[in-house]
Amino acid sequence: MEKEELNDIILRIQKKDTKALEKIYNDMKGCVYGLAYVYTKSHSDSEDIVQNTFLRVWSKADTYKKDNPKAWIMTIARNLSIDNINQGKRFTELDENIRTDDCYSKITDTDMLNTLLSTLEETEREIVILYSYGFSHSEISKITLKPYATVRWKYSNAIKKLIKISGGENND
Repeated sequence: MEKEELNDIILRIQKKDTKALEKIYNDMKGCVYGLAYVYTKSHSDSEDIVQNTFLRVWSKADTYKKDNPKAWIMTIARNLSIDNINQGKRFTELDENIRTDDCYSKITDTDMLNTLLSTLEETEREIVILYSYGFSHSEISKITLKPYATVRWKYSNAIKKLIKISGGENND
């Protein structure tokens, strides 16, 4: 779904249009679930975060400033995931049960992915995962509340680490 269409849908949600909420939910639930699962490694916690994210979208739609709807929704999901962690939960790994419509559907060796991702710092891991969902560095900057240059630098360093660890070539 394109940015303009998402903006229009959020405007409809501001008017309490439940069909609009259903549409945005169906479009983004996999992405929100994937990000939540990266933090929680719990299907039930991730599902709760998905539900709470869209409840928050519903209740806070009037505070949305017509900017970047996907970044706004993913920021809500990220913050709810961090709240979950702060309640005694810790980051863990991905597993092969992540939905087939998200960015990991083409990866067959999740153990290898988990091993590689575990070598990254938490911020690097978050940036790489958000980037793999199709978010731009600018959008990731808004989601993570980190400067644009920091996001680009951390992403570059993370990719270099992953290439080195996976035995790929690195032209440093």
